[in-house]
Amino acid sequence: MPTENERKYVLSDPTAVLALWDRATWSEIRQGYLPGDARIRRRIDNDRREDSFTYKIAAAGRLIEIETAIAEPRDFDDLWPLTSRRIHKLRRTAVDRHGLQWDVDLLMDDAGDIYFALAECEMPEAMDTPPEILPELAPFIRFEVPRDRQAEFVNARLADPAYAALLVF
Repeated sequence: MPTENERKYVLSDPTAVLALWDRATWSEIRQGYLPGDARIRRRIDNDRREDSFTYKIAAAGRLIEIETAIAEPRDFDDLWPLTSRRIHKLRRTAVDRHGLQWDVDLLMDDAGDIYFALAECEMPEAMDTPPEILPELAPFIRFEVPRDRQAEFVNARLADPAYAALLVF
């Protein structure tokens, strides 16, 4: 099972970040949390839909992430009404020259307006920080989230625009 090891970066100017890449290369994501902290996610890329189930748990000093595909769209649809802390976001995934995956998330409120922008760099377990910031994002880094504050910037909390607005950088 993979250990989740990522660094998070709060971004400024979400409109400019959205404009960095062609709109067609952004995915639309709907994500909600089930009782017990599992989550389901529907990712739509153009006409392709991908549903998944994820559970994260801290064990032996690391965060283990268990993720599996949901093969039947009906299963996602049946689970969705049971979710809370729902998120609607745009996501752009990029791989840097070091082979590290960067996910850029633009969180949207019920009206479709972007209220928060966050980038995450997925790294191997032994790596503490990426060798460099994804060059396109470097001008928009507003705050590098310290490891001891990562829990403040998880999607389950950021799903609440009022909470996100009160975060201090």
